[in-house]
Amino acid sequence: MNFIADMHTHTIASTHAYSTVTENAKAAAERGLKYIAMTDHGVKMEDAPHYWHFCNLRVIPDFLYGVRVIKGVEANICDYDGTLDTDEIERFVEWMVASMHYPCIMSGSEDDHTRAYLKVMENLKVAVLGHTDSEWYPYDVDTVSKECVRRNVAMELNVSRFRSEASIKRLKKLILPACVRNGCSIMVNSDAHFHDKIGAFEKARQLLCEINFPSELVLNADIQRFEAFLKARGIKTNGETAAE
Repeated sequence: MNFIADMHTHTIASTHAYSTVTENAKAAAERGLKYIAMTDHGVKMEDAPHYWHFCNLRVIPDFLYGVRVIKGVEANICDYDGTLDTDEIERFVEWMVASMHYPCIMSGSEDDHTRAYLKVMENLKVAVLGHTDSEWYPYDVDTVSKECVRRNVAMELNVSRFRSEASIKRLKKLILPACVRNGCSIMVNSDAHFHDKIGAFEKARQLLCEINFPSELVLNADIQRFEAFLKARGIKTNGETAAE
């Protein structure tokens, strides 16, 4: 697996992160990545950027250090009907990771969380379900992974979650096997809050190899597969953007 993109990263605009857009892009280039998404938190998170941050994303160059910079957001799922906190900013972003965070949404039942994930995927901007391994938000993994396939949404393998043994166990025993059963693609992301974590995917690679996870289901481990996913979502690839 030759990872070419990191599509969930944070900058100092989210005040519990500590690197700039430029530092993140430079780190991505040093890791050999071709794409990076800047996905600071949606506006309902307590330390999220102001609305204006997203309105002005257009000033960021499409390329830094030769890396295609995709402007995005980590949207907060705010209720069990899949409501996001991004209504006013969606037109300014290219890419959306949809995640459950306290205190934006409270822990409920498995049925509650399953419904929220199913409903949020009705939003065509949502490309990835973020860190669904949380023990606070259990859900029906088969039902959700099947809907991911139907909606062309990726399930995230979030490397930052490897600090939790419970998350690793859920990934190995529940989430990744369900993705294999149902043909659900995954996206390996760093969720980096400091630039040295950009594209640091070795732990994910080891886990995927350990369970013999099919490489063809790893979207950002192949340039053609990844760019096909972008095109299907109306996002310009490196070549298309550079040709403008």
